[in-house]
Amino acid sequence: MHNRWIYSIIAACLLSTLSLMPAMAQDQASAEAAKMTYSDEELKSFILANAGIYQVQQQAMAHMQGTESDQQKQEIMDAANQQMLQVLEQVGFTPDSYNAMGQTIQSDVDLQQKVRAIATELAQQEESQ
Repeated sequence: MHNRWIYSIIAACLLSTLSLMPAMAQDQASAEAAKMTYSDEELKSFILANAGIYQVQQQAMAHMQGTESDQQKQEIMDAANQQMLQVLEQVGFTPDSYNAMGQTIQSDVDLQQKVRAIATELAQQEESQ
């Protein structure tokens, strides 16, 4: 059961990185992000941050489904944003560093494969516990 949950979160998180990227990326920032390299520990932190953010997003969407008031929806979104910032802080990221890493991962096929391998390893560790 944990294995399916982990794999679905990993897949969703890697895909959801797009939704967290700024709509208008700057050419210079993209070029700098493409030149960066990351350690396995940094990539592991990114994956864990993604999983945490994904959970917060799913919980917020579930809460919003039962809500009719725009004010209540905004409060749920604000609370979710604060929780996502806390998730990032817990693993040592700022929103900017997290987004930069996400952009780099998206633009580098080799790095994507490395992230998948680390994510699979994390899922296997979780399953064995």
